[in-house]
Amino acid sequence: MNFKPKKKIMKKTLLLIAIFCITISFAQTHRFFYDLTIRKPTDTATINMVLDIDKDKSKFYDEEFLKVDSINKSTNKKMKTNSESNQLLIRKTNTSENQQFLTHTYDYFVVRSNGKMNWKLEKEIKKIENITLQKATTNFGGRKWIAWFDSKIPFQEGPYKFNGLSGLVYEVYDSENIFHYALTKNKNLTKTYDTTDFLETHYGKKPIPISLKQYQKVKLDYYNNIVEVLNEFAKKGGTIASEHDLSSPEEIEKKRKTLKQSIKKYYLPIEKDKAIPYPND
Repeated sequence: MNFKPKKKIMKKTLLLIAIFCITISFAQTHRFFYDLTIRKPTDTATINMVLDIDKDKSKFYDEEFLKVDSINKSTNKKMKTNSESNQLLIRKTNTSENQQFLTHTYDYFVVRSNGKMNWKLEKEIKKIENITLQKATTNFGGRKWIAWFDSKIPFQEGPYKFNGLSGLVYEVYDSENIFHYALTKNKNLTKTYDTTDFLETHYGKKPIPISLKQYQKVKLDYYNNIVEVLNEFAKKGGTIASEHDLSSPEEIEKKRKTLKQSIKKYYLPIEKDKAIPYPND
């Protein structure tokens, strides 16, 4: 299965990029919108993502955060949302120093990493209208990736952790066509956009700095004690849908097994080498 950008979307993107080239020096935040398509075991989902490039850093997050933030700022409401992509990042411009923000139940974590990529520039190019894109490949996170970038857009940035090429990444996907990012449009903002409410914090909750191993342990502890965690969640006012009476040891173990199978079934890490090592039980 090959993902191909729609012609109408690409034409619109080209027009916006042309305008972008003229106004680049006047903007404080250069905003690029991407469609992230994920081919899951059960279905295919598309998530609208945002890449903000400021003077000192780039930020990557779900577009849904922008929509909620806009409502909150215009109405003084305190609405909240969570990441569907689980790909919330801040990176110092022109570096591979990433801060990835991760939510887990009531907690908000930040994991630092250096995701430097060794790109191989290919001779292959493709033209979309008047834009010439060059192909590049790399191995990252246990997957092989193909990227198409435009050297005329002077940003060595792209979606998620993909950066380091001599131009903006328009499109990037893995060789199995599981994860696919495609640029759809862009926008220039005259002021640096403040993402403090939903990225640097999760609506006021500051992220807890932890290592990758510590985060993996948090997820494994949750996996191994899933029923107890949910019971605690219910005590705090949460609702648990269950067709079983969880009072007997037999029913608790039955529910535990079902929940564990569900967690592993829907777990699809973009970086295989950083995957949570769920046991084969």
